[in-house]
Amino acid sequence: MLQSFMAYGIANSGSAGDEWKNWGFILNIVVTTAFYMVLLLYILAAYTVFYVYSKARHGELAEEFAGEYVCLPFDDGKVPHVASIF
Repeated sequence: MLQSFMAYGIANSGSAGDEWKNWGFILNIVVTTAFYMVLLLYILAAYTVFYVYSKARHGELAEEFAGEYVCLPFDDGKVPHVASIF
């Protein structure tokens, strides 16, 4: 793909350096980069949700948070809320 950009720049202008002076080319790079960044963030969020779901499914999530649960004075006598996924 990089070779096609380089060949396009060399064929349509005097040098490959003139390609960077074209605002359409720069806008294309910025929009494409922003799209890939958002896509990768969505993929990262999906993997994180899947990881937490898998840990909860196997019962590992409740064990981790059971020791870290903080009991406040107004929580006396209440059962701690633990997320349970069927």
